[in-house]
Amino acid sequence: MAMSNETMNLTERDTSNFFIRFVKYFIPWKGDPKGEVVRKIIFMFSIFLFCISLNQLKEFLQGDEETRSYMQDVIVKYEPDFSDDVNYDSVSGGDDVDIASPESSQKNREVQDWAKKLLKKNEDVVGWIKIPGFKDSNGNEYINYPVLQGPDNNYYLYKNLDKQYYESGSIYADAWATINADGQSDNITIFGHHMRYVGTSFTHLAEYKKGVDFLKEYPVIEFNTIYENNVKYVIVSCFVANIHENQDDGNLFVYNGYRYFDDDEYTFDGWYDEITKRSWYSNDIECTAQDKYITLSTCSNETSYLRWVIVAKKMTADDNLDHIIDSYKDKANKDIYFPKCWRNIYGNNKKDFGWAY
Repeated sequence: MAMSNETMNLTERDTSNFFIRFVKYFIPWKGDPKGEVVRKIIFMFSIFLFCISLNQLKEFLQGDEETRSYMQDVIVKYEPDFSDDVNYDSVSGGDDVDIASPESSQKNREVQDWAKKLLKKNEDVVGWIKIPGFKDSNGNEYINYPVLQGPDNNYYLYKNLDKQYYESGSIYADAWATINADGQSDNITIFGHHMRYVGTSFTHLAEYKKGVDFLKEYPVIEFNTIYENNVKYVIVSCFVANIHENQDDGNLFVYNGYRYFDDDEYTFDGWYDEITKRSWYSNDIECTAQDKYITLSTCSNETSYLRWVIVAKKMTADDNLDHIIDSYKDKANKDIYFPKCWRNIYGNNKKDFGWAY
């Protein structure tokens, strides 16, 4: 009796072909219990979803690679060569940096030879921006792009140099800034996406959140309008800014509204006070309303609708880069103005989650 109890629940061993057994295990088969049929259907559906996801991931990664390769092709074909006039490797040495004075850079405003080829490609090109020496493992500068200017500040948000859809968009100047043969605005805001891990556009500007040592290593931004050669800007301020009043109890610093400092609403003193109190770093750079400035703007993802902003001043013959670098200091958290939406999450503290965040 005991032996019969032990054997009554044993099923007959399936001796069919291994392939058939394998298929029957995953695919509903005649005679399967209802629960087994449900299990197999769920499994097959999961495999289907996995294949779709795998294909989408492949297309996604391929798109990222196409994004990177497009800009590298543009750089190879169109990057200006100023090597005869400046030694990029000695950018940290004050005596070796070739500097155009504000006065001379406003004279002889003819389109430079380096820009003519680009203008044939796209008539909206107004300059080229680069942070020299700031490179990836392949030796390519992270920030090294033509700068365009569209009819508004949305036109090149998702368009490339060929005016085709491009997720990284272009680096573009404020549509209402002046960049022409007669001169340029006192301050030009230049926009670019933060593309997270893809790393294109202005993504790597986030690395200026690392601390003062990084700033000291890369203090200079080269921005040449199509009428200029070898113009250098030195970084004055780095800060986070809200773009809606309700993010900061009604306070809003419209940093991209400061184009001309003789505007009664957008004065130099008011602008300089704001970029100074918000900056993560201090310095001894002499700034006046007679100088020219650029403001780089990209997204900052620590909380919604923030911007990471870098302001730089066009260098003159009176600026000593070695002295400027020595003067850079980390500001204490308590001395930095953060928008309330930032303070609500992080307190009055700097945060750096890495450039891909």
